[in-house]
Amino acid sequence: MIDLQRRRLLATAALATVIPVARAQAGFPDHPPRLIVGFAPGGGSDFIARALASEIAGPLGQPLIVENRPGAGGAIAARAAASSPPNGYTLFLGSAATFVINPVLMTGLPYDAEKDFVPVGSVARFDYVLMTRPNLPYKTVADLIAHAKQKPGELTIGSAGNGSNTHLAVAAFQQAAGIQLRHIPYKGTTPALTDLAGGNIDLLFDSVPTVLSLVKSGKVRGLATTGNTRETLLPDLPTVSEAGVPDFTASNWFAVFAPAHTPPDVVMRINAAMHRALTGEALRAQLTSTGNVPLPGSPQDLQTLVNEERASYTKLIKSSGIKID
Repeated sequence: MIDLQRRRLLATAALATVIPVARAQAGFPDHPPRLIVGFAPGGGSDFIARALASEIAGPLGQPLIVENRPGAGGAIAARAAASSPPNGYTLFLGSAATFVINPVLMTGLPYDAEKDFVPVGSVARFDYVLMTRPNLPYKTVADLIAHAKQKPGELTIGSAGNGSNTHLAVAAFQQAAGIQLRHIPYKGTTPALTDLAGGNIDLLFDSVPTVLSLVKSGKVRGLATTGNTRETLLPDLPTVSEAGVPDFTASNWFAVFAPAHTPPDVVMRINAAMHRALTGEALRAQLTSTGNVPLPGSPQDLQTLVNEERASYTKLIKSSGIKID
């Protein structure tokens, strides 16, 4: 939910720091590392992992093997990665859910997000689209807010489930706009989108990569996007901030983490390879063509991102009274 764009401006300076350290570990890697993903093949996290893997082999000197371990919202994969030897040969693709939201909302997780991992580097971020059912009469954010203020709780808004990223986007939007919507949690994104397109709910936030084709085809109506600037692939949609909710932003991200106690020079070697891949034309094209934004940066940039989002999400969750079912 914080501004991630500024981290891209640090990329060149970060690379200058990374490269000398990386050279100190010339023998690493001598066989392919693996990148554990907590969801099944075909989803957003799997796409990001495989896109990174397709372009990092050259800079890294070894292929990166993607290993899918779905289950428990990514917790099974996180535990498998955390318990692996801290030698750089096991990495984990994490997100705000794994490292920020779930640790705040859930007890008994099989991993400690703060103690079991070290940051390696961020990969990509994506924003959300605020959408309406096709026949909703309100075609601007201002009209939507005006109606919601006149009739609190009448308009329905879906999410991928209680405590999901999209639920938190709903809570943040309501607070920022000073309105009350009726939240309808679903078990995942697909049924929520189906009901939005079918006219069974009024509103929904979902990620640009997920809904790009639906918005462009008119199966759902896009009102606004949640970044600081307009989406390159949806240039006609204003940002929520432009549309009347100043300073509102919401986004999610994917990043690479390693087990705690992984040697710093190994971490920096991997980060340097990630940086080269993420600033190369091939990977940038793969990401941007699907609505993802490359997010190269240092391990410290990633740690700062996690710390800032943990603070902001904790405040939002407490003020909104959000709980897991």
